Amino acid sequence: MNLVMALSLSILVYNITEILLRFINRKYITYKKRLDIIKEESLLGYGGRKKKKQKLRIAVPDKLRENLMMAGLQLRPEEFVIIWAIAMIIPPLIASILNKGMLLVLILIFFGFIGPPMFISIKTKKRKETFNNQLGDVLMLLSNSLRAGFTFEQALRSVAEDLPDPIGTEFMRIVQDVELGGDLERAMDDVANRMESEDMKLINTAVSIQRKVGGNLSNILDNISETILDRIMIKKKINTLTAQGRISGLIISVLPVVLVVLISIINPEYMEPLFATTFGHMLLVLSVIMELLGFIFIKKTIDIEM
Repeated sequence: MNLVMALSLSILVYNITEILLRFINRKYITYKKRLDIIKEESLLGYGGRKKKKQKLRIAVPDKLRENLMMAGLQLRPEEFVIIWAIAMIIPPLIASILNKGMLLVLILIFFGFIGPPMFISIKTKKRKETFNNQLGDVLMLLSNSLRAGFTFEQALRSVAEDLPDPIGTEFMRIVQDVELGGDLERAMDDVANRMESEDMKLINTAVSIQRKVGGNLSNILDNISETILDRIMIKKKINTLTAQGRISGLIISVLPVVLVVLISIINPEYMEPLFATTFGHMLLVLSVIMELLGFIFIKKTIDIEM
């Protein structure tokens, strides 16, 4: 066991050192390229500098950048990758140094691996829910702006400037796309697809039909607003009625973990066979699988599609 832990510790230290060396080397290359830009600027002028800057752009995963943007996190992809690596390396390294056992090290590596992406997923889901809950206020503001004599584009800018994130941020993208010559309907469809909002798609359909055949758009938006607000109220009632089931599922999932931690603190010898034997490891893995299955089953039971 000590040999395995020493090997694991060596691998972790090697990974940390490699990451730091890559980071330092990248910084050195960046600074060297900047010096080359300054030298070339003195010979070629501003045009050469602009051309060189375009070549120095570092490619980053578009999917990761999009996920960070959807979650509302003010992080660059490179910064998130560094945080992700730290989450996978530092806690297991500390556990290994403190001689807490190989199983705990593997568990920490696992949670360090799935933790940051799960955090992004949770933040993205909450942001989409907030977006849908804000649509009722958006429609009221759009309708009042149209009655006040604003054009639809001016009403969109009013929403983008007056309402908070995420609705304000997403509508500002619509305004910017239109100002840059983009199509309004396509820009609104992009927001609806990005936020996975059926209500936003309904608004887009109403606006598209009104722009083609005419009609009183403010009245149409009022009717859609009432429908959306009624749906939100029904959803809140459903959440209230299913709150007991959600709390029960959370307690059932957390209780075994809490008991294991408490018993390990109060009587470590009692829990030692669970962590020090192969059969105990098998029981732990089986327990985790059953816990996850139970949590998923309860979640699916109380999750009512609207």
